[in-house]
Amino acid sequence: MIRKVAADVARIRIEYGPEPEQFGHLYLPQEPTSDPVPVVMMIHGGFWSGDYHLNVATRFSLDLARCGVAVWNIEYRRLGAGGAWPEMSADVTAAWEAIDGPVAASTDQRLDVSRARLVGNSAGGQLAVWLAGQALSHAPERVVAQAGALDLATAGERGRRIGYIEKLFGATYDENPDLYRSASPHHRVPIHVPVVCVHGTEDEHVPATVSTRYRDAAVAAGDEVALHLIEGEDHFAFVDPASRCWAVSREVVLEGLVG
Repeated sequence: MIRKVAADVARIRIEYGPEPEQFGHLYLPQEPTSDPVPVVMMIHGGFWSGDYHLNVATRFSLDLARCGVAVWNIEYRRLGAGGAWPEMSADVTAAWEAIDGPVAASTDQRLDVSRARLVGNSAGGQLAVWLAGQALSHAPERVVAQAGALDLATAGERGRRIGYIEKLFGATYDENPDLYRSASPHHRVPIHVPVVCVHGTEDEHVPATVSTRYRDAAVAAGDEVALHLIEGEDHFAFVDPASRCWAVSREVVLEGLVG
């Protein structure tokens, strides 16, 4: 159903699977065009927890749509909301593949799947970069990780236990180290997809060193990775339209997509 959520942006709710959490919101540019428009898929964060929802990414999705791209802001099964790692990983994959299926079919505006990009915030950044490294029908043109949780295995390698990550995988690191490493972007390079990391230097939830170490490992493996460290901003700057994290994220997401 098409719903006007702002004076200049329409929203369409689309199911990409039968489960209650398998849906997303497609935001369309204000002015329809005969030319196909690029697509940006948003994966929200929130510790992989069902306490956080896709509305975390709504304002950024609206901002991007106003700039002339279609934005596919997805929900997915999360801890306490239908799933753990097997369901999450399956859902983000299905949501991406849906761009060329039910998403494209939901609108008369043509979508340019060849110019689709991924954006993920925090836990969503881990999901986005992990997804880009999968065998997909069409690879993303670029991934933008906003304060991405890009290393899920090093803490376990050092003997540190993190409760919500153990809930994510249903096992401790010692019980299944291969599972941890297979989901950890830092341990899966190269992925052969350009990645841009944006991170605030004052982030206490996901330290900026996580993105720095990912950049170093990925570049050493042959990947193209850019890193933007935003001085003085924290983990929550990405939901503040007045922040530099927001402005830089918008710039790198849209770079080369719109004039």
